[in-house]
Amino acid sequence: MKVLLTGNRGRLGPSIERRLLEDGHEVSGFDLESGDDILDAGAVMRAANGVNAIVHVAGVAGDRGRPASEVLAVNLSGTANVLIAAETQGVERVIYLSSGRALGMLERDADYLPLDDDHRGLPSVPYALGKWLCEEMCQAFTARTGVKTICLRPVQVFNDSDYEKALAQPTVPFRPGSVWSLGVHIHVLDVAEAVAAAVHCDAPPHTRMLLCAPDIASDRPTLELVAERVPHIPWRGGDDFRADPFQSLVDIRKAERILGWKPIHTWPGRPAADR
Repeated sequence: MKVLLTGNRGRLGPSIERRLLEDGHEVSGFDLESGDDILDAGAVMRAANGVNAIVHVAGVAGDRGRPASEVLAVNLSGTANVLIAAETQGVERVIYLSSGRALGMLERDADYLPLDDDHRGLPSVPYALGKWLCEEMCQAFTARTGVKTICLRPVQVFNDSDYEKALAQPTVPFRPGSVWSLGVHIHVLDVAEAVAAAVHCDAPPHTRMLLCAPDIASDRPTLELVAERVPHIPWRGGDDFRADPFQSLVDIRKAERILGWKPIHTWPGRPAADR
Protein backbone atom coordinates (compact mmCIF):
# COMPACT_ATOMS: atom_id res chain seq x y z
CA MET A 1 0.00 0.00 0.00
CA LYS A 2 1.18 3.54 -0.75
CA VAL A 3 0.92 5.82 2.29
CA LEU A 4 1.49 9.55 2.53
CA LEU A 5 2.74 10.50 6.00
CA THR A 6 2.62 14.19 6.85
CA GLY A 7 4.86 15.29 9.68
CA ASN A 8 7.18 12.34 9.16
CA ARG A 9 10.14 14.18 10.70
CA GLY A 10 8.36 15.45 13.82
CA ARG A 11 7.93 13.96 17.27
CA LEU A 12 5.68 11.04 16.27
CA GLY A 13 6.46 10.74 12.58
CA PRO A 14 9.71 8.74 12.61
CA SER A 15 8.28 5.96 14.79
CA ILE A 16 5.15 5.79 12.66
CA GLU A 17 7.18 5.72 9.45
CA ARG A 18 9.39 2.88 10.66
CA ARG A 19 6.35 0.86 11.72
CA LEU A 20 4.61 1.35 8.37
CA LEU A 21 7.76 0.33 6.50
CA GLU A 22 7.94 -2.84 8.63
CA ASP A 23 4.51 -3.76 7.25
CA GLY A 24 5.84 -3.40 3.73
CA HIS A 25 4.06 -0.15 2.87
CA GLU A 26 5.59 2.36 0.49
CA VAL A 27 5.77 5.54 2.57
CA SER A 28 6.28 9.04 1.23
CA GLY A 29 6.99 11.80 3.74
CA PHE A 30 5.73 15.37 3.78
CA ASP A 31 7.30 17.62 6.40
CA LEU A 32 8.18 21.27 6.84
CA GLU A 33 11.78 20.27 7.63
CA SER A 34 11.96 18.82 4.13
CA GLY A 35 10.51 21.96 2.56
CA ASP A 36 6.93 20.68 2.41
CA ASP A 37 4.19 22.90 3.84
CA ILE A 38 0.70 21.59 4.61
CA LEU A 39 -0.58 25.14 4.04
CA ASP A 40 0.45 24.77 0.39
CA ALA A 41 -2.70 23.14 -0.99
CA GLY A 42 -1.09 22.43 -4.34
CA ALA A 43 1.86 20.66 -2.79
CA VAL A 44 -0.44 18.53 -0.63
CA MET A 45 -2.52 17.69 -3.71
CA ARG A 46 0.53 16.55 -5.66
CA ALA A 47 1.83 14.49 -2.74
CA ALA A 48 -1.51 12.69 -2.44
CA ASN A 49 -1.51 11.57 -6.06
CA GLY A 50 -1.46 7.78 -6.31
CA VAL A 51 -1.55 6.99 -2.59
CA ASN A 52 -4.02 4.64 -0.88
CA ALA A 53 -4.01 6.24 2.56
CA ILE A 54 -2.88 9.44 4.23
CA VAL A 55 -1.62 9.50 7.81
CA HIS A 56 -1.89 13.14 8.85
CA VAL A 57 0.38 14.09 11.75
CA ALA A 58 1.77 17.47 10.62
CA GLY A 59 0.74 20.62 12.47
CA VAL A 60 1.58 22.86 15.39
CA ALA A 61 2.17 20.47 18.29
CA GLY A 62 0.68 22.26 21.27
CA ASP A 63 0.23 25.94 21.96
CA ARG A 64 3.86 26.56 23.00
CA GLY A 65 3.27 30.27 23.41
CA ARG A 66 2.37 30.73 19.76
CA PRO A 67 -0.52 32.99 18.76
CA ALA A 68 -3.92 31.31 18.75
CA SER A 69 -4.46 32.49 15.19
CA GLU A 70 -1.33 30.65 14.05
CA VAL A 71 -2.12 27.42 15.89
CA LEU A 72 -5.66 27.29 14.52
CA ALA A 73 -4.73 28.43 11.00
CA VAL A 74 -2.02 25.81 10.54
CA ASN A 75 -3.87 22.90 12.09
CA LEU A 76 -7.30 23.59 10.59
CA SER A 77 -6.20 24.74 7.13
CA GLY A 78 -3.59 22.02 6.89
CA THR A 79 -6.14 19.33 7.72
CA ALA A 80 -8.60 20.81 5.23
CA ASN A 81 -5.92 20.64 2.54
CA VAL A 82 -5.28 16.98 3.36
CA LEU A 83 -8.98 16.09 3.20
CA ILE A 84 -9.57 17.95 -0.06
CA ALA A 85 -6.53 16.28 -1.60
CA ALA A 86 -7.79 12.87 -0.45
CA GLU A 87 -11.14 13.44 -2.14
CA THR A 88 -9.64 14.77 -5.36
CA GLN A 89 -6.99 12.09 -5.68
CA GLY A 90 -9.27 9.17 -4.76
CA VAL A 91 -7.51 8.27 -1.49
CA GLU A 92 -9.31 5.48 0.36
CA ARG A 93 -8.81 6.65 3.96
CA VAL A 94 -7.30 9.40 6.09
CA ILE A 95 -5.90 8.64 9.54
CA TYR A 96 -5.81 11.87 11.53
CA LEU A 97 -3.65 12.13 14.65
CA SER A 98 -5.86 14.07 17.01
CA SER A 99 -5.38 14.19 20.79
CA GLY A 100 -7.05 13.26 24.05
CA ARG A 101 -7.11 17.00 24.62
CA ALA A 102 -9.92 17.24 22.06
CA LEU A 103 -12.12 16.20 24.99
CA GLY A 104 -10.97 19.13 27.11
CA MET A 105 -8.41 17.14 29.13
CA LEU A 106 -6.18 19.37 31.29
CA GLU A 107 -8.72 22.21 31.02
CA ARG A 108 -11.47 20.95 33.29
CA ASP A 109 -12.52 17.92 35.26
CA ALA A 110 -14.04 15.06 33.31
CA ASP A 111 -17.84 14.74 33.40
CA TYR A 112 -17.38 11.12 34.56
CA LEU A 113 -14.70 8.50 35.02
CA PRO A 114 -13.34 6.43 33.42
CA LEU A 115 -13.14 8.80 30.45
CA ASP A 116 -14.26 7.34 27.11
CA ASP A 117 -14.83 8.37 23.50
CA ASP A 118 -18.46 9.29 24.17
CA HIS A 119 -17.35 12.09 26.48
CA ARG A 120 -18.20 15.58 25.24
CA GLY A 121 -15.51 17.64 23.55
CA LEU A 122 -15.74 21.43 23.34
CA PRO A 123 -12.28 22.41 24.59
CA SER A 124 -11.29 26.07 24.67
CA VAL A 125 -7.51 26.49 24.36
CA PRO A 126 -6.29 26.87 20.74
CA TYR A 127 -4.45 23.57 20.30
CA ALA A 128 -7.17 21.42 21.85
CA LEU A 129 -9.93 23.37 20.12
CA GLY A 130 -8.19 22.85 16.80
CA LYS A 131 -8.03 19.11 17.38
CA TRP A 132 -11.74 18.96 18.19
CA LEU A 133 -12.68 21.06 15.15
CA CYS A 134 -10.49 18.91 12.89
CA GLU A 135 -12.33 15.82 14.14
CA GLU A 136 -15.63 17.53 13.33
CA MET A 137 -14.25 18.42 9.91
CA CYS A 138 -13.31 14.80 9.30
CA GLN A 139 -16.81 13.63 10.21
CA ALA A 140 -18.47 16.17 7.92
CA PHE A 141 -16.02 15.33 5.13
CA THR A 142 -16.77 11.60 5.38
CA ALA A 143 -20.52 12.24 5.37
CA ARG A 144 -20.18 14.20 2.14
CA THR A 145 -17.54 12.19 0.27
CA GLY A 146 -17.59 8.67 1.70
CA VAL A 147 -13.82 8.76 2.24
CA LYS A 148 -13.05 6.92 5.49
CA THR A 149 -11.62 9.08 8.30
CA ILE A 150 -10.13 7.59 11.45
CA CYS A 151 -9.29 10.03 14.24
CA LEU A 152 -6.79 8.64 16.75
CA ARG A 153 -6.69 10.42 20.12
CA PRO A 154 -3.40 9.67 21.89
CA VAL A 155 -3.02 11.12 25.37
CA GLN A 156 0.36 12.48 26.52
CA VAL A 157 2.97 10.69 24.41
CA PHE A 158 6.29 9.57 25.90
CA ASN A 159 9.43 8.06 24.41
CA ASP A 160 12.06 6.28 26.51
CA SER A 161 13.88 9.53 27.27
CA ASP A 162 10.65 11.22 28.36
CA TYR A 163 9.94 8.40 30.79
CA GLU A 164 13.43 8.69 32.26
CA LYS A 165 13.00 12.45 32.76
CA ALA A 166 9.56 12.00 34.31
CA LEU A 167 10.87 9.43 36.80
CA ALA A 168 13.76 11.74 37.74
CA GLN A 169 11.43 14.63 38.60
CA PRO A 170 10.50 15.16 42.26
CA THR A 171 6.89 14.41 43.14
CA VAL A 172 4.82 17.59 43.22
CA PRO A 173 1.97 17.52 45.76
CA PHE A 174 -1.49 17.79 44.26
CA ARG A 175 -3.17 21.14 44.87
CA PRO A 176 -6.88 20.91 45.71
CA GLY A 177 -8.94 22.68 43.08
CA SER A 178 -6.43 22.12 40.28
CA VAL A 179 -7.18 19.96 37.25
CA TRP A 180 -5.61 16.50 37.47
CA SER A 181 -4.13 14.94 34.33
CA LEU A 182 -5.59 11.54 35.36
CA GLY A 183 -2.08 10.13 35.20
CA VAL A 184 -2.37 9.47 31.47
CA HIS A 185 0.54 8.40 29.28
CA ILE A 186 1.28 6.32 26.19
CA HIS A 187 4.52 5.17 24.58
CA VAL A 188 5.18 6.49 21.07
CA LEU A 189 5.69 2.91 19.86
CA ASP A 190 2.16 1.99 20.95
CA VAL A 191 0.87 5.00 19.02
CA ALA A 192 2.78 3.78 15.96
CA GLU A 193 1.20 0.33 16.35
CA ALA A 194 -2.27 1.90 16.44
CA VAL A 195 -1.55 3.87 13.27
CA ALA A 196 -0.29 0.75 11.49
CA ALA A 197 -3.51 -1.03 12.44
CA ALA A 198 -5.65 1.93 11.32
CA VAL A 199 -4.18 1.79 7.82
CA HIS A 200 -5.86 -1.55 7.10
CA CYS A 201 -8.49 -2.15 9.80
CA ASP A 202 -12.19 -2.60 9.08
CA ALA A 203 -13.40 0.63 10.69
CA PRO A 204 -16.71 2.52 10.42
CA PRO A 205 -16.77 5.31 7.82
CA HIS A 206 -15.82 7.82 10.53
CA THR A 207 -14.60 7.01 14.01
CA ARG A 208 -12.68 8.56 16.91
CA MET A 209 -10.65 6.49 19.35
CA LEU A 210 -8.69 7.29 22.50
CA LEU A 211 -5.21 5.78 22.80
CA CYS A 212 -3.71 5.38 26.26
CA ALA A 213 -1.42 3.04 28.19
CA PRO A 214 -3.26 0.37 30.20
CA ASP A 215 -2.07 1.77 33.51
CA ILE A 216 -1.75 5.02 35.41
CA ALA A 217 1.45 7.08 35.67
CA SER A 218 1.83 6.68 39.41
CA ASP A 219 3.07 4.25 42.03
CA ARG A 220 -0.20 4.75 43.93
CA PRO A 221 -3.36 2.76 43.14
CA THR A 222 -5.87 4.37 40.81
CA LEU A 223 -8.84 4.31 43.19
CA GLU A 224 -6.73 5.86 45.95
CA LEU A 225 -5.86 8.78 43.68
CA VAL A 226 -9.46 9.16 42.53
CA ALA A 227 -10.69 9.34 46.14
CA GLU A 228 -8.05 11.93 46.98
CA ARG A 229 -8.20 14.16 43.91
CA VAL A 230 -11.57 13.85 42.18
CA PRO A 231 -14.10 12.33 44.62
CA HIS A 232 -16.77 14.68 43.20
CA ILE A 233 -16.66 13.20 39.67
CA PRO A 234 -19.34 10.56 38.91
CA TRP A 235 -17.78 7.09 38.89
CA ARG A 236 -18.61 4.49 36.23
CA GLY A 237 -15.79 2.05 36.86
CA GLY A 238 -16.32 -1.56 37.84
CA ASP A 239 -14.71 -4.23 39.98
CA ASP A 240 -11.85 -4.52 37.49
CA PHE A 241 -10.25 -1.50 39.17
CA ARG A 242 -9.84 -3.57 42.32
CA ALA A 243 -8.51 -6.56 40.44
CA ASP A 244 -6.09 -4.29 38.53
CA PRO A 245 -5.22 -1.55 41.07
CA PHE A 246 -3.20 0.61 38.65
CA GLN A 247 -5.66 0.53 35.77
CA SER A 248 -5.87 3.58 33.51
CA LEU A 249 -8.75 6.05 33.84
CA VAL A 250 -9.09 6.20 30.05
CA ASP A 251 -11.28 3.54 28.46
CA ILE A 252 -9.57 2.31 25.28
CA ARG A 253 -11.83 -0.65 24.54
CA LYS A 254 -13.15 1.00 21.39
CA ALA A 255 -9.65 1.25 19.90
CA GLU A 256 -8.84 -2.28 21.00
CA ARG A 257 -11.99 -3.61 19.34
CA ILE A 258 -11.81 -1.71 16.05
CA LEU A 259 -8.05 -1.74 15.54
CA GLY A 260 -7.31 -5.14 17.05
CA TRP A 261 -4.70 -3.19 19.01
CA LYS A 262 -3.47 -3.42 22.59
CA PRO A 263 -0.81 -1.16 24.16
CA ILE A 264 2.06 -3.08 25.70
CA HIS A 265 4.15 -0.36 27.36
CA THR A 266 3.36 0.44 31.01
CA TRP A 267 4.60 3.01 33.50
CA PRO A 268 8.30 2.15 33.98
CA GLY A 269 8.50 3.30 37.59
CA ARG A 270 6.38 0.41 38.82
CA PRO A 271 7.75 -3.11 39.50
CA ALA A 272 6.65 -5.56 36.81
CA ALA A 273 5.01 -7.74 39.45
CA ASP A 274 2.45 -4.98 40.06
CA ARG A 275 1.00 -5.36 36.55
